[in-house]
Amino acid sequence: MVSKDSLNGYKIIQVSDCHVSAKRDADYRGSSADRGLAGLLPVMRKWQPDLVVLTGDVSEDASPSSYGRVSAWMDSVGAPVLALPGNHDDPAVMRRYFPRGPWAGPYFAPARGWQVVLLNSTAPGEIGGIISREHLAGLKEGLNRSRSEHVLLALHHQPIPVGSPWIDRYALKSPEWLLALLDRDPRVRCVTWGHVHQEFEAERGGVRMLGSPSSVANSIPGKQKFTLDVAGPAVRWFRLAPDGAFDTGLLRAPSRAN
Repeated sequence: MVSKDSLNGYKIIQVSDCHVSAKRDADYRGSSADRGLAGLLPVMRKWQPDLVVLTGDVSEDASPSSYGRVSAWMDSVGAPVLALPGNHDDPAVMRRYFPRGPWAGPYFAPARGWQVVLLNSTAPGEIGGIISREHLAGLKEGLNRSRSEHVLLALHHQPIPVGSPWIDRYALKSPEWLLALLDRDPRVRCVTWGHVHQEFEAERGGVRMLGSPSSVANSIPGKQKFTLDVAGPAVRWFRLAPDGAFDTGLLRAPSRAN
């Protein structure tokens, strides 16, 4: 799905599962969330994105100080920031630091012929994903109104299994409602999510389905239990071309860059 146009396309960085805590030295699965995310900032700035999208679990403890630090770091990248909550986040607190997101319903952001859509898949007290009927109705209505030629949808929870039992236990519940809605819109090119702490890619009905890694700790794919991937933290990048093609890959801290 790569075209020559994508080389100069609209550039997005997806940051997910930061798990930053109020305490700067807090441990997350044997790693420092602060150091993991801060270590990625130089390569993110160098890449010069047009947009940054946070796909949930920005905080580990939903503390104002954790959101404040992540917000300041993301502002330093030099691009607008969109954010959606994960199961560790408190939307009421998070939206004070990230006002552009799916707080009252799906969030639609035009991007040079594309529509970037953020969909909230969280519910209070739930680890797995749930999309309310109201948000599904809002997604349908927003897509019907949109005049964009291509659509990229982002959410926190995986709508299809990624093959790792430890996290597939907490996937999106009843994903068929969302998938059926997307199946009816031929403009949908990509669905991307966080939550899974690993890189994942599949294709479903011509739509690329992408799981994105964490900025702090990732697991080796296909494991029954979380198994630390020594490749370390990463973020996903996109280049969206006007013709609907796009390219994507991962960015890592300079010491771990490929």
